[in-house]
Amino acid sequence: MYLSLGQAAKETRKSKSVIYNALKSGRLSGRHNDKGEWEIDPAELFRVFSPQNEQEPRSERNSTPQNSLLELLQEQLHEAKERERQAHEREQQAREREARLLAILEAEQSARRELETKLLPAPRPTSTNKVQVWVLLAVLVVALAFVGWHFRTVIVSALAS
Repeated sequence: MYLSLGQAAKETRKSKSVIYNALKSGRLSGRHNDKGEWEIDPAELFRVFSPQNEQEPRSERNSTPQNSLLELLQEQLHEAKERERQAHEREQQAREREARLLAILEAEQSARRELETKLLPAPRPTSTNKVQVWVLLAVLVVALAFVGWHFRTVIVSALAS
């Protein structure tokens, strides 16, 4: 058996607007019948509001649309703060994941450089400089010998005088 909005108001000694605001804010659950009227389960009604024969709580006696709106806004604020906290937590996790990935990358690069160094052959000392000097010296001697042979008469006459 479900209660109408008017019956729920009588059972709890509340106005219809208080019950309606609780339904709209989600604090109280109910459903619409085929005629579009509210139907409220008594157990659900008495979960939120005291029955008629019990002393009703002070906060419910003073319940007004403004109080319901205030409760709704407080709930929305709480949900927004929770979403913000979760977003901050996800951002922090992303930063930590990024730091771990960078550390792994740096370690892999260091290991690769070390491995490349081990795999490269040791540099051999080259004697190309000594060989080049000897070749140059030999070319110079040959050039001097050629010039001397070609100009031998001039050199001999210069030495004789």
